[in-house]
Amino acid sequence: MLTAFHLRLCQITTEEYAGMVRNALFIFFMLPLLARAESVEIMLQEMAVIEKNTALLQAAVNSGAERALLCFSCHGEDGNSKRDYIPNLASQNAAYLFTQFEHFANGVRKNYVMSKLATGLSNDDRINIALYFAQKEVKPRPQPAVAGDRGQALYNSVCFVCHGKEGYGSQQYPRIAGQPYDFLKTTLMKFLTNDPQRQNSPMLGVIRNMNEQQLSEVAAYVANMP
Repeated sequence: MLTAFHLRLCQITTEEYAGMVRNALFIFFMLPLLARAESVEIMLQEMAVIEKNTALLQAAVNSGAERALLCFSCHGEDGNSKRDYIPNLASQNAAYLFTQFEHFANGVRKNYVMSKLATGLSNDDRINIALYFAQKEVKPRPQPAVAGDRGQALYNSVCFVCHGKEGYGSQQYPRIAGQPYDFLKTTLMKFLTNDPQRQNSPMLGVIRNMNEQQLSEVAAYVANMP
């Protein structure tokens, strides 16, 4: 005996069926992503609360120092990298660092070492490590390239819009001032050559009309920013 449900199922139009499929796909693929984005936003709000409370901040920094041990071999105990092709984490924006941990953990960004490390960190670990490195100061280091007027002019006409006049960035964009020249140049060249792992970056549009020489000049200027 056919129930009302079975009768209705037999009467479904092609358009209705297509709509049901779209809804099912949305639930299967998109809801986990939306839930993850909401979780990240909640953790960023928690981080902001911690940053404004001296006692909570100190406790977070202490915990971060313990959990960041594996970071020290490349990024340095004080967040100043030990190799010129690796970025400094010192004075980096805590919210930016946290979101990058999330990107390595969920596969948005891929790096053999960082992807494995990030997946082993809890949300609290990511918050504490980000706050730990954010409290450290960038130490000036000798750079293989000297800052010039052309690099400064390019920075002040293009880069400052996102990274700020001083190169300190924001919650969304990284601090780039004082990063190693080799790291900056290599990263910029990945954008210029359309590296597959950089396809979703707004930097692709920013440097679209720049050449390698100009990128070298910008990298030299930024590396020598205090």
